[in-house]
Amino acid sequence: MSKKAKSEIADESAVIITDAVLAENQAKLDSYEKSIKAAQERRRKVIIESKLYTYDKLSKLYGGAEGQALLNAVTAEHTLIGKLTDSGMSYADIEGLVDSSDSADSKSGNSSDSDVADGQTSFFENENPYAV
Repeated sequence: MSKKAKSEIADESAVIITDAVLAENQAKLDSYEKSIKAAQERRRKVIIESKLYTYDKLSKLYGGAEGQALLNAVTAEHTLIGKLTDSGMSYADIEGLVDSSDSADSKSGNSSDSDVADGQTSFFENENPYAV
């Protein structure tokens, strides 16, 4: 066999080997893509589950309000807290207002659930959601 023929066979073998390596690598990449898509779908489901859980908790805090009513209540409460803090009140001062109105109601004998607006919540039981 001539050198040229041997060289052509070697080149042809190299092409076949290279094509096999490329095909194997492409199969690996395709497998990784599928895994990534599956992981992203699982991530999306967990995010949705967390959002629904949060929505449910907020709804319960606001007396069962849902949809636009819940959004309006949260927005109004957030706006009110913002106005109070913008006017120079600290969160401790605002909490003191809530505490003083509770004690004033109990002193006047007006302590009943009907005195509390639907959806009214206490912001300061655990942590301050408005803290930066």
